[in-house]
Amino acid sequence: MGEERIQHAFFCLLRLGLWEARQEHPAACFPLETLQWERLYQLAINHTVEGVLFDGLQKLPTEFLPDKTLRLRWTVRVDAIERRNLWMNKIIAAQTRVFKQQQIQPVLLKGQGLAQCYPNPNRRICGDIDWYIADKASYTRLYALFRSRNLNPEKQAGFSFSVLWNKCDTELHARLLDIHNPFLNRYLKRLEKQEQPHRQAMVLDGETIVLPSAALTLVQVNAHILKHLLSFGIGIRQLCDSARVCWQYGPALDGQRLKRLYEKLGIRKWIDLLHLVLVKYMGLDARLLPFPLPEGLEADWMMQEILTAGNFGFHDERVDLAREEATNGRVDSFKRWRRNFRLYVRYAPYETCFFPFVQYYSRFLK
Repeated sequence: MGEERIQHAFFCLLRLGLWEARQEHPAACFPLETLQWERLYQLAINHTVEGVLFDGLQKLPTEFLPDKTLRLRWTVRVDAIERRNLWMNKIIAAQTRVFKQQQIQPVLLKGQGLAQCYPNPNRRICGDIDWYIADKASYTRLYALFRSRNLNPEKQAGFSFSVLWNKCDTELHARLLDIHNPFLNRYLKRLEKQEQPHRQAMVLDGETIVLPSAALTLVQVNAHILKHLLSFGIGIRQLCDSARVCWQYGPALDGQRLKRLYEKLGIRKWIDLLHLVLVKYMGLDARLLPFPLPEGLEADWMMQEILTAGNFGFHDERVDLAREEATNGRVDSFKRWRRNFRLYVRYAPYETCFFPFVQYYSRFLK
């Protein structure tokens, strides 16, 4: 079905939806045949960017649009995404009120905070709600509170626990950044303290929600992408997040400070790869990067790996997906980690080495 042409059209449509003033030339990618459109639509779903691509669809000339049946299905799906986002905003506000009653001030990570960087925030799919609880005593108190309310908090790898709140998955984290090198723990705490006066805020359903500083938002988003690349995979949506955060905050950030920060975290070489992907595939203006790209860098292999694995590896046809669905558990975990270790160890050696150990032993710590 011309997979290369489908991917080319996919990224063209993605860039049209991602940037308000992006100048694309759709004639180079379209028209597509009906089966090609179906494959593109499924690819968008696999990477949870169907809302962004739907925005791009509105900018296509009429002669390049898919058939009416697919457009209708797409419209219905996007309407459901928007409704879910509005519902989730109310859940976040309700949770904030409970936190206030407990005199706890958490920080909202990812999700709806990142959605504010998009042209149409409600078109970004948000999977669950993530809170960061800086104070250890507050973290423990919330765990006890949720148990007393029969929310059955479950421990997760990486020093987190999750609850199902009004049918909405909610995770509470004891760490702000997905950095696994244990020798950086003190440095990360100092960094967080330095950035605390620069925290941001937004209002949802009448409640003020605290967000990380602009710099920590960018680092958090990028470190989260690396974490999932080292495990099962990541979707295009997370790359869109990184690109939009760069666009939103990049010009106001100290690029050289960010570069030193990435070097301290041991991931600067991988950040260069990510930046190249954001420019080449997401359409980010290279002038908005916090620091220039090095010469001679090649990252097509990383994008191909992302496309193959799909969102969190749920569509990776290199593994037994039928068994994974039947058992409701991940398969070939060690095999996947070993492959990713070989891919990324030269770009982020400390994270690549420490990641599996932290994920393993944190499962058994309370």
